[in-house]
Amino acid sequence: MPTRLRRPRPPLPRFAVAWFPAFEGLARIEAFRALHDPTAMLVPAHLTLVFPFATAQTALQVSTHVQRVVSRFPPIPVAFRPVRLFANEFIFLMATRGAASVVELHDRLYTRSLRAKLRRDLSYEPHITIARNADLAALEAAHEEAQECFGAEFRGVIREVSVLAVASDGRIERLKDIALDSA
Repeated sequence: MPTRLRRPRPPLPRFAVAWFPAFEGLARIEAFRALHDPTAMLVPAHLTLVFPFATAQTALQVSTHVQRVVSRFPPIPVAFRPVRLFANEFIFLMATRGAASVVELHDRLYTRSLRAKLRRDLSYEPHITIARNADLAALEAAHEEAQECFGAEFRGVIREVSVLAVASDGRIERLKDIALDSA
C-alpha cells in the first residue's frame, strides 16, 4: 500500500480583543514606544483584554461572543499613570481609575468559548505596554526615562473594543469594533 504524503495543516487563525485609547498625550506614548517597544510598528498603543489565541472558531463566532459580553457593560472611565517594570522585560503604564471594571470585563470575556484560553498562572493587571527589552540595563534606562516622561495621568473612556486578527508576524488587523452598552 503506497503511503500518502500529508499536507501540513495551515495554522489556526489567531484573534485578540483590545481597546485603542484616543486620549490626550497619546502621541507622546507612541513616540516613546517607537524608541523602546519593538512591536510599536505592528500595533498602536492598546490595552489588551483578551490576549492572542489560536482557535478553530471563525471571526464571526469570536465577535459574537465579544458582542454578548461587552453589550452588558457601560462605558468605563479609565486613567493610566504609574510606570512599572515587569518581569525584567517590560515597562507598563498601569491603569488606576477603572482598573477593577477593566478586570471584570477581561474576566467576563474569558467565559464560554474562551474559557480554556485564560492563563490562570498569570493575574491580569490592566496596562498599556510602552517598552520591551531583554537587556536589563537598557530596560532600566528606559524605565527612568518613562518616569520622567509620563508623570501626568492619561484619561479616557472605554466605549468600544476591537476584535483583532493576529498574523504570524505579529501584525494586527481590526476586524470589528464593538460598542459597550450606551443605554
